[in-house]
Order: sequence, then structure tokens, then C-alpha cells
Amino acid sequence: MSKSKMIGKKFLSVLSSTAMAASCLALVPAAPALTVEAADTSSYIFYDTFESGTDNWSARGSCTAATSTSAKYMGSRSLSLSGRSAAWNGGQKSLSSSTFVPGNSYAFSACFTNITGSDPTEFKLTLQYNLNGTANYDKIAQAAANRGEFVQLYNANYTIPSGAEDLVLVVETTEETCDFYVDEIIAAPAGTKIDGPKSNAVIPRGARRGDIDLDGSITVFDLIELKRGMSRGIDNETAKKNADIDQSGAIDDKDVSALESFIKGEITEFPVAEPEKKPYNYNGYLQYKEAPGYYFRQPSNHGTVVKEYYNGINGNNVMNVYLPYGYDKSKKYNVFYLMHGGGENENTCFNDTSIEIDLMLDNMIANGDIEPMIVVTPNFNKAPSADGVWDEMRRSIIPFVEGKYSTYANGNTSIDSLRASRYHRAYGGFSMGGGSTWANFNNNLDIIAYFMPLSGHCWDGAGKVLSAARNSGFKQNEYFVLAATGTKDIAYGNMVPMINELKKNTDVFTYTSDFSKGNLYFLEAPNNTHWWGYVRHYIYDALPYFFHEGQ
Repeated sequence: MSKSKMIGKKFLSVLSSTAMAASCLALVPAAPALTVEAADTSSYIFYDTFESGTDNWSARGSCTAATSTSAKYMGSRSLSLSGRSAAWNGGQKSLSSSTFVPGNSYAFSACFTNITGSDPTEFKLTLQYNLNGTANYDKIAQAAANRGEFVQLYNANYTIPSGAEDLVLVVETTEETCDFYVDEIIAAPAGTKIDGPKSNAVIPRGARRGDIDLDGSITVFDLIELKRGMSRGIDNETAKKNADIDQSGAIDDKDVSALESFIKGEITEFPVAEPEKKPYNYNGYLQYKEAPGYYFRQPSNHGTVVKEYYNGINGNNVMNVYLPYGYDKSKKYNVFYLMHGGGENENTCFNDTSIEIDLMLDNMIANGDIEPMIVVTPNFNKAPSADGVWDEMRRSIIPFVEGKYSTYANGNTSIDSLRASRYHRAYGGFSMGGGSTWANFNNNLDIIAYFMPLSGHCWDGAGKVLSAARNSGFKQNEYFVLAATGTKDIAYGNMVPMINELKKNTDVFTYTSDFSKGNLYFLEAPNNTHWWGYVRHYIYDALPYFFHEGQ
């Protein structure tokens, strides 16, 4: 940096109140109106001011990264991130793991603003990294600012996860897709005090239909914002959700009419448009069919596998969570919990190149075989037994996942809420995971409606399954089992007599793969053995039959 530019960064000029007012009217954030000497920068690992270029920052996603004079916290320039189409679109900078050592702590700071679009806007400073071949995204700092003001995102002691590789520092927003600016991005030794601008902005939490201006009440001003938003668009995701008053998926004249009636006192509750759901075209005699070969090649629209750590009833544990491409926390997703077999773990399905179920899911979603859904691969190795993992599912795994991600539980993980959303939850597993599937049927039928036991039978026998079904209080059209295995699989000899016994008991099971007419089916794959390379095709065949009944 030149001497003149360093001086410009070292001292802030005194601004008159008139100049400050003019700056606010122009919506260009101004530096604080005080003459103060900046902190000593000699200890900084890097200090990106964007005075002479982008300082090795580049665009992330479908946006443009460039220096700009339109907004700046200090000096004359900042980094502009424009043309964003998703919240994760922003800026990124690779970090050397020899400089930023995994397991060690560092201080990070960045100053954000937006001068158009949403108001307020919540910004996020994130570390993207790979761990055991899986991409992870960890929050460093997060804060909101009113439009036209800068806010500092700062963490004095952020620890880079041990074992992390391919470190990338990311600047993004939590929800909004407006253009934004970032300045004074700093990395320094842990504990370094870095001053920056503060904001009193508050991001409204939770949607309330009709409250488009997000002031906590529904008035004629919301009607004005709704009409304006229909012609100009609505940037804030919460406001956009609130504007879809009838929850039809579109903001239109019906929403205007409903809001007018509510404000006039003609109605006291908003109507909800019932979306037309076409009956699924089941095949009553589903046959084994392998997924196309290209389903195991990564498409352009690739989902994300997130490594999650949690403290459950059996101690600290780990799972992987597959989020479909375009995951949107304003939408609700069905959840399929998929358990590994003996000697395996949570990474088996997504990280083994002979399995690659995440790629298969990507292509199934892209081709319309299934709706976008969340798929979770837990780990039963800390449970008392594979079939005993049902208790950890009930008390730890499901509450963790559905308390964090956007599912039909709506963030409420009480037993009553999980029972109310059971039609949007499925469990399946291979081999010992198949045995755990029957155990979940026997113990968690009240919170799970769909089951996919793959090459695994119930170790407690068919009688336990029949008793669980009879004692559940559910009707036959309220729970569904689609089992599968190969005719040369070691599990075949145990599964066949068990399924035959279940078929005999027509008071609790009706045998067909048309789940609009029955609730039990057994898919047999000729000559297939006990191997994930075959089992993944059973998932390809069976999963499209889930999540149609009771919706």
C-alpha cells in the first residue's frame, strides 16, 4: 500500500453535520465523524482494504466481485458483490493452512453494508473447509445492519476445526439476495482487538402473515408495501414470506384482497389456499430396476453434505446431512434417515465412490423422481446395539436435525410436534441398519410413518412387528413399509418368511406397492448379493413411493 493510502487509512477526517446528512441522503455510508487513529496494523496477518484491487478475493456463485467507490467504510474503495441470486453468493478468499493452522485460533473482522435492497440485512462471515472429504460451513461471525450503514462482523477467538483442509473465507448474507459491500477485512492473531462500526438493527425472527413492513403489527402500511412489492419485488425473505398471505406460493391479488379484508375487520384469520396435489401414480407390483449410470455422476446442481456434531444420549456423536440443491430455509422438506450397516459409519453412503448416494439423490431430484428432501446418515456405533439406536433417534438425532433444519416439524421437536409431522419422516437402513429399521417401526411408529428395511430382518421376529402395529392405534393407511433385498443376499432367507408372516395378518398389513391401497411390499432383486452397490438401486426404486400419503 502507498504511503498516501496508508495515511488515508490511518486517520478519519472530521465531517460536519451537513456533510453527514448529505451522505445519508445519498445512501453512501460515511466514516464516523471523529478524528481517531486506527489501531496498529503491524500484527495483522492480512489487512484487505481494496484500495488497489480485490486483494485476492473472488466471486462465489453467480455474482460479480469488483472494487467500488459507491460505498466505503475507510479510504475510498470497498469490495462490491453484485448480481447475487442466492444468499450464499458473495465473496471468497482462500486461506493457507500453513498460515491458518487447523486447531489454532485467530481473530477475524470485516465491515459490511448494503445501500439498495433489503432493510435491514443480516451479514455472515463463514469458513468453508473440507473434513474427511466432506464440505463444511462454519459461522465465524454474524450481524445485521440497517440499509446505508456499515456494521462490523468480528470474532476475536475463532478456532479453525482440527483436520480442516481447503480453507476458504466467505462473506455472504443469511437470507437476502441484495448487492452488498465489504471493507476492512482483517485476520490477526487470536485476541487482537479490532474496532469497527456497530448497528442497532434488528432482524425480525419468524414469519407473520400480513406483516410486510416487519414492524410487528398489521396495518394499512403493510397493504401499501404489499402493492408496492407486487410491482417492484420484495428483497427481504421474511417480508416476502409474510406477503404470501394465503400461502399459495405466489404473491397476487388474492393476497391483497385478504389483507384488505383483515385490515377492515371483515375477517379475523387469513385464509390458506389448499394446493392441488395430484395422486401419485403408483405401480402396485413394483419391480427391481437399476438407476441409470449417469445418476452416479455429479450434476451441475449438486446438493450439499454437511457434517454435524451433536451431544446425544449416548455421548458425542456425528452424522451427515444431505441438503438438496437450492435448499431454502423458508420452505419445508421431508426427511429420510438412512442408517449404515455393521462395520460402517455415517460416511459410507456419501463418501464411498462405489455408492455415492448423494449424487443419485441429486439426479433423482433433478429428473423429478423425488421432491427435494433432506437425507440424514446417522451413526449407530455408540448405541448399545444397532436395533437400540431407535432411542437415540427419538431423543437425540431427530430433535437435533429437525430443530436446526427446515422440516415439517417447524423447529418444534416436542413429541407432540414430531407425532403431528410423522408423514414427512422416513427411516431406512442396510443390513444391521435394516434391523434397526424394524426396531424403529416397533418403537417409533408414532413419529415415523415410512420405513425402508434393506437386506435386514427384525431380530425380534414378525410377532413384535405385528404387536407394534396393532398396539399403535394407527389404521393401515397410516404407516407404510417397503422392504427390499437380493435373492442371493445373505439376508434373503430371513426376510422372506418374515414378510410372508406379515402378509398373512391382513388386519394390520395389506400387501401392495400401491400405498393408496395398502401398506406393505417386498422388492426382490434377482441374483443380487449383500452389497451397497446393489442396495443403492433399491433406494432408487423405493424412495419415490414415499411421502405421498397423509400429506
